[in-house]
Amino acid sequence: MRAVALLSGGKDSTLAAHLAVEDGYELVYGLTVIPSDSESMMFHVPNAGLGTLVARALGLEPLEVRSGRDDEADIEEMALVLDELDVDALVSGAIASRYQKERLDRLCEELEIEHVHPLWGMDPFEELEILVECGFEVVVIGVSAAGMDESWLGRRIDRNFIEDVRRLYEDYRVHPAGEGGEYETLVLDAPLFERRIVLERVEKQWDGFSGELIVKEARLVPKRR
Repeated sequence: MRAVALLSGGKDSTLAAHLAVEDGYELVYGLTVIPSDSESMMFHVPNAGLGTLVARALGLEPLEVRSGRDDEADIEEMALVLDELDVDALVSGAIASRYQKERLDRLCEELEIEHVHPLWGMDPFEELEILVECGFEVVVIGVSAAGMDESWLGRRIDRNFIEDVRRLYEDYRVHPAGEGGEYETLVLDAPLFERRIVLERVEKQWDGFSGELIVKEARLVPKRR
């Protein structure tokens, strides 16, 4: 089945695309939504435009959507784009947000395509383990949670990261997958990437409680052999 992957550039959407391919879906397009609302509960905000770079790294045709109004308008714009594509399914990284999943369910039902969400209901620590075991290179680009300071910006997801997140979960109930916006990520390399992403120039922004790693310049380079 031909599918379009909803790609934010983060770990959830990229891992969902990976698992969909393992399940036999043929990914053709990578659709990135630039959220109109800076506080969007529907779409990934930090460095949102890098989703198209992840699509290119995966060898997919990149597509981009922005409406300039709100989440509902963004979804309406998505519908217009998807309706023009010859696809059977939309792949998303929804893991625990009913707000996100139910809206995408409804969108796909209206378009008469399948909503594929391989992470839905997955234990968040299992997700982190899969990322490490499969060799994903994932960097933290946003933090906003108790126990997470400026030093978390730029960290890679590895075994030490998982243990630190486990402690934050026990102490502060920080969601291990960052589902509540506690942290945001960018995937630099993954098993299905034809090329990997290199961050050439970044800037840390920190206000004392939360912050972002703003990517000023990034490019695709050949994979390491």
